[in-house]
Amino acid sequence: MVALSLLPRPSLSLLLALAPCLLLSPFSAYNHASSSVILAGAADPLTRDQIYAQEGFVKSWVAPMPDHPVASSGANSSSSMNGEKYLVQNWSTTFRTISIGGNDISFVADPFSTPGAVSTKQVLQLNYPKGSYVPSLGPVAGGTHFYAKPFGQNTSFSKMMISYDVAFPNGFDWVLGGKLPGVYGGAPYDGCSGGVQSTGANCFTMRLMWRQGGLGEVYAYVPADAKSSFCKNADVSCNDQYGKSIGRGLIYFAPGMWNRLDMVMDLNEPAGSQNGNLKVYQNGNLVVTLNNIPYRTTGMVGFQGLMFSSFFGGSDPSYATPVDTSAYFRNLQLSVGEPAQLYEGPGSGTGRRAETRATGEVMLWSLAALFVILVLA
Repeated sequence: MVALSLLPRPSLSLLLALAPCLLLSPFSAYNHASSSVILAGAADPLTRDQIYAQEGFVKSWVAPMPDHPVASSGANSSSSMNGEKYLVQNWSTTFRTISIGGNDISFVADPFSTPGAVSTKQVLQLNYPKGSYVPSLGPVAGGTHFYAKPFGQNTSFSKMMISYDVAFPNGFDWVLGGKLPGVYGGAPYDGCSGGVQSTGANCFTMRLMWRQGGLGEVYAYVPADAKSSFCKNADVSCNDQYGKSIGRGLIYFAPGMWNRLDMVMDLNEPAGSQNGNLKVYQNGNLVVTLNNIPYRTTGMVGFQGLMFSSFFGGSDPSYATPVDTSAYFRNLQLSVGEPAQLYEGPGSGTGRRAETRATGEVMLWSLAALFVILVLA
């Protein structure tokens, strides 16, 4: 048996040879000391499965889609099933309800499929009637807003990815902008939308959004003020009244075709720090990455579930759609890492860090015991 003291040590020349590899490791690429929003280079596009594996997710929920068309609840149909009922029964919606806009949801054959392609599943069609903007404000309701917790009502996660394909018809009038689905953390009805700000202890939300001309962005309600390092990023726009804009123009929604989106997020840890991560892939290409997001100020808040929120707006009639129009969604998927280890307070020296320290102490004692055994053997 070989004594532990006789195990070979790495030479200085070996360490120098390995230095370039260490500098190019994924850990240095996301050093929390640097924070920027960048447009990715010319890497090969990744499949959704490759992103899932690369980011270390452990399980996913794929939103069911019906095999046959399902009309909206506002349509004249003899069927007992409609789009709103289908979602309530199959998408684990919070409180088993659609908060707003259930009558604008239907499922139809894919209008953007490749000619000759055979699809066995329908896609979700979301209607935005003429004159509609924020459903709760405008005289005409349009779009929808609801929450879903497919992984259970009381489970929070430290890492989450929302993925879906979205398509807009040719000639789609973007007006000034509109919301697209995303995720939420904390309590689903405690604000973090509609101008009700995140305190970091109530909730946070991360949605996508279209802007004029089909430009896109991440639209975030997170606890950050104008003086924070987060708001000082060149491609982040903050205001005290509504959400924060991240990476506007780094995403582009091409009309008349499917646009594939994957948004990956990691909590800031410990809570209260500005080191949360965000990555957005469009059609498999990394287009946005940011690594100083303050998602939360207390360790009791983690990623919870789906925030399916889509409508024209903006909070005033200048955002209203001038015509009846629709957007389409398919391949909706929510992926998560391990459950978050929740703890009270901002987490300085507590929570996950305290557990890591305890684990390290156990490892040191184990190595000491092993050394004694090897020496005495």
